[in-house]
Amino acid sequence: MDRFHMKFPPFQSYQEAEEMIMSALPMYQRAGSVALPKQDLAGVREFLTYLGEPHLRFSSLHIAGTNGKGSVSNMLAAICQNNGYKTGLFTSPHLKSYRERIRLDGEMIEETFVLDWVNEHMKYLVEKRLSFFEMSMGLAASYFASHEVEIAVFETGLGGRLDATNVLLPEFTIITHIGLDHQQYLGDTIIEIAGEKAGIIKEGVPVMLGNNLDPTLYPVFESVAKHKNAPVLIARPDLLERVRVEENQSIFGFCNSDENGETIALPSLAPYQQYNINTVWHACEQMNNLEILSLDRKKTIAALEQFQRMTGFRGRYEILHKDPLVILDTTHNVAGLEFYTPLFENKSVHLHLVLALTKERDAHEFLSRLPQDATYYFCQLKIPRALEAENLQKIAAQLGRKGEVWDDPRKALNQLILNASKEDIGLILGSIFLVAEIV
Repeated sequence: MDRFHMKFPPFQSYQEAEEMIMSALPMYQRAGSVALPKQDLAGVREFLTYLGEPHLRFSSLHIAGTNGKGSVSNMLAAICQNNGYKTGLFTSPHLKSYRERIRLDGEMIEETFVLDWVNEHMKYLVEKRLSFFEMSMGLAASYFASHEVEIAVFETGLGGRLDATNVLLPEFTIITHIGLDHQQYLGDTIIEIAGEKAGIIKEGVPVMLGNNLDPTLYPVFESVAKHKNAPVLIARPDLLERVRVEENQSIFGFCNSDENGETIALPSLAPYQQYNINTVWHACEQMNNLEILSLDRKKTIAALEQFQRMTGFRGRYEILHKDPLVILDTTHNVAGLEFYTPLFENKSVHLHLVLALTKERDAHEFLSRLPQDATYYFCQLKIPRALEAENLQKIAAQLGRKGEVWDDPRKALNQLILNASKEDIGLILGSIFLVAEIV
């Protein structure tokens, strides 16, 4: 037996395979920059060629952006599924199980498929020094091709231009909201970051610019699209109006160009979902017009109302407790905090904030956007990239934000519920890994 197989014997269980791929392959969410892609996509292209080019055996939709791309991807997958398409969904990161990243008609990839695939290809993965995300792209493509999906929705990981998913030849692309995030990897300015996201635009493939995308960034995408002969479509904000909120669900009214309307009850109070759903609505209209997909209006509305249940999507303005109201959200950058400004400025409501950040996050900037008079619970994530809770507390104190350090986010949550009055509101923010430790 060679040294490789002595080190990596065939795994007998899914748990062994998951443990290996989560630890032996560089993963950005845990390891940081060591897991970032090379300066081109040659490695993942070579890998997919080795696998038999499975990514070319199904149609795909490709989604990039700073915020909103996960929600948009899950909404689109639910819509396709509810309209009768055999639908794949590739997203990241996961909360509890690696299998959450790869879904078929809402169901997670089978453990047996992962186990068999890893055993078959592990030698290549390790010897070629593929990253965790490159490996995941190959696994997803293999899974979708083997199950003959009709359409697969792919969310980019970090960026777009050098993202492993950018080997796709999609039918349609969408750029959601762009904000300052991961500057150390994507560029110091929002223009530079937009340029990286624009890298998913393909020759002749329509690109939809999201409802919450800053219009001053349109020229960045229009310039790239012009060179690629790609039609640019814009999700106009005037077609979606938030009409009322009642009993913990947001009610949105849709009005199309012929002034007919639909009412959609979303199972979320998320203030940002009105932009994401508007983007998706426009994308579906355009894909219908271009005959990329054939989508029934009523089935599309039904999917939007149930997309979180259909795709297992969690952690987006998720209500964990009532009286006091406690909301769990994956908001982890300054751009995402903008949607909470009205709540932060509401002096009649006292807030309790459970926070945890990663080291590369600008903690000073993040904390400066949070209310000074809130009660804080500072936590530390159980990953190598975690910012120490004591340091988070010190930075907060410099800004006049006070709170205690907690070694367990669940204990912090329990104390929040004990401390808060029924009229107070609790928020859990700062990292998807904090969400994972709570749910």
